[in-house]
Amino acid sequence: MDFLRSLKSLFRRIIKKLLKRLSRTELIIIASSAVGIILTIAIISVLKINSPKNIPPSDSSVDISISEDGSGSNGQDALSITETASADTKVESTDATTELAFKENALKGYLNRCVFLGDSRTVAMVNYGFLNDDAALAQIGISHPSFSNNRFMNNAGKEYTLKSYLESHQAPVVYVALGVNGINDPSEDHYKSTYTELVDRIVTLAPNSNIVLMSIGPVDDNGPYKNTVQNSWINKYNDFLLNLAKEKHIFYLNIAEVLTGENGQVKSEYNGGDGLHYSNSGCQAIFDYIVSHPVPGIEDDGEYVVKYVKPKPRNVLDEAKMEELLTTVTDTSVTPLPTQTPAATATPTLTATPAPEYSNDEEEEERKRQEAEEAKRKEKEKEEAKAREQEEAKKKEEEEAAKKAQEEADRKAREEAEKKAQEEADRKAQEEAEKKAQEEAEKKAQEEAEKKAQEEAEKKAQEEADRKAQEEADRKAQEEEERKAAEEAAKNAEQSNDSGEGNDVDGGGEGEGE
Repeated sequence: MDFLRSLKSLFRRIIKKLLKRLSRTELIIIASSAVGIILTIAIISVLKINSPKNIPPSDSSVDISISEDGSGSNGQDALSITETASADTKVESTDATTELAFKENALKGYLNRCVFLGDSRTVAMVNYGFLNDDAALAQIGISHPSFSNNRFMNNAGKEYTLKSYLESHQAPVVYVALGVNGINDPSEDHYKSTYTELVDRIVTLAPNSNIVLMSIGPVDDNGPYKNTVQNSWINKYNDFLLNLAKEKHIFYLNIAEVLTGENGQVKSEYNGGDGLHYSNSGCQAIFDYIVSHPVPGIEDDGEYVVKYVKPKPRNVLDEAKMEELLTTVTDTSVTPLPTQTPAATATPTLTATPAPEYSNDEEEEERKRQEAEEAKRKEKEKEEAKAREQEEAKKKEEEEAAKKAQEEADRKAREEAEKKAQEEADRKAQEEAEKKAQEEAEKKAQEEAEKKAQEEAEKKAQEEADRKAQEEADRKAQEEEERKAAEEAAKNAEQSNDSGEGNDVDGGGEGEGE
């Protein structure tokens, strides 16, 4: 209690000093941080209530051995990966194989060749006894943008970064189970770009490992976290994760398929109580789904043994003290200062360090030191905020330039298309006009030919008629001449006869006179 009174007195002195120096905006930020701490403690409480110490594993083939020192009942290390990734175990996915398919009679030995990168949902998989402590790099509340630069500590007290973990855990399969934290990011591009950067980082650090992006599991849209995560957002980003896996030729595991009910919400039996985290049954369903949908070509033989490791006592804050501390802090008349987040840990634990006793001079020096550190922290935050603003402005400028370039390219493409269409229309019109002119010329030529033929026929007919008329006239003239000649001959003959008869008369008379 002396410790708590000293801590309370120190808080009050610091708060009074800060109230004189901080603006309303800064106080709001501090209050928001305090609320975040309280929410984190609430999450820890939920997970602790559902801890595996009261729930036996639902699969009898999974052996959970608990030891205080983290060695397991058989004295072996908690890590049970039986082989290291190599070029032979690396598989490049295709569009048809990106989403991992069901495998008949799959064996749990497959899990000996897998490690998991995740958040509180993965922490629950460890604490419910489905994954080995050292086979998971996970922390409550972690989001994918901060995963690469975070420091993690597992239950056994081993500390890792993403780089050191993947370098020391070159497993054939690396599962990425992130994305639910920060899913309400107002910038969809930021969410996607940071996730893509993380995947690229993992691929670089584990070049021979098969990377599997796990879908984001469903939630209860009406649960306590309804303002920060909704299934519609989850579905949108799961589509992104599937497309990202296809683009990178890695794999995608759709665990949402087994966790989602007919109403689109998390199944009630899998709800851990807050609508966001999963119960023991939910973790069992995820475990079974992972085993039955393995990466093709990865061996699944061998015994899979889970050795649950209790958190080391030095990493755990006594619950009674924590409750008393929270009561003391919330009794103050002003918003408490945000405390530093404990070292990254893969278990629902908090770290507490007793406040040292100070003399007045030491207390003043400590106050000055804290003020200096606070000033440095604020300056650093300002610099980081400024850098983020500059980066965001640069990104926005680049996006605007890219957008303008795209619009210009689209405009040129549209103009080119319109120009080609117009040229095509003009060409067709020209061809149509030429065709019509040709047809018209041919028609006129045909008509002219027909006219000439008609005239020629008429001329020939006229000539024929004239010839016949001439022949008829000549014939008639001939006949007339012949007739006249006949008449003339007949006349001459008649005259000749008449002349002969006269001579005969005259001769007789003369004779008779003689």
